Amino acid sequence: MQISRVKLKHQILLIFLIAIILFTAMEFFFYYSFYNLTQKRAANYGNTIIEQTRQKIDSVFNDIKVSTSIVANNKKIQEFTIEDDDYKRGFDLGPYVIDLMEYMRSFNSYVNGIVINDNQERRVSSLAYANGDVFF
Repeated sequence: MQISRVKLKHQILLIFLIAIILFTAMEFFFYYSFYNLTQKRAANYGNTIIEQTRQKIDSVFNDIKVSTSIVANNKKIQEFTIEDDDYKRGFDLGPYVIDLMEYMRSFNSYVNGIVINDNQERRVSSLAYANGDVFF
C-alpha cells in the first residue's frame, strides 16, 4: 500500500496519528527517565542525610563517653565519693571536683549537667542553669 494512493484526508489523519504516537512515546520515555533520575537522587540524598546524622550522633555519644570516662576514672573524684569527712570533702576535694565537672560540661556542648552520686546518697552536680550555680 502506498501513501500516495490514499486520499488526502486520510494522509493528513495518518500523519497526525503518527505524530501523536511519536510525541506520546517520547513523553513517556522522558517522563520515566526523569522519574528514575529523581528517584535515584532522592535516595542518594536521603542516604547521605541519614549517614551524616548517624555520624553526628556517634560523635556526640563518643564525646559523652570520653567525658564520662575522664570524670569516672579521676582519682580525686573517686576519693570525693568515698570520703566521710565533710570538711575534706567540701574544701579539699570539692573545688577540684566542681572545676573538673564544669570543664567537662563546657567541653561538651551536648551535656547540660553532670551529677555524681555516692553510696551514701550524697550528690554533687554541675548543671547548666542560667545563673551557673553548682550544688553539692
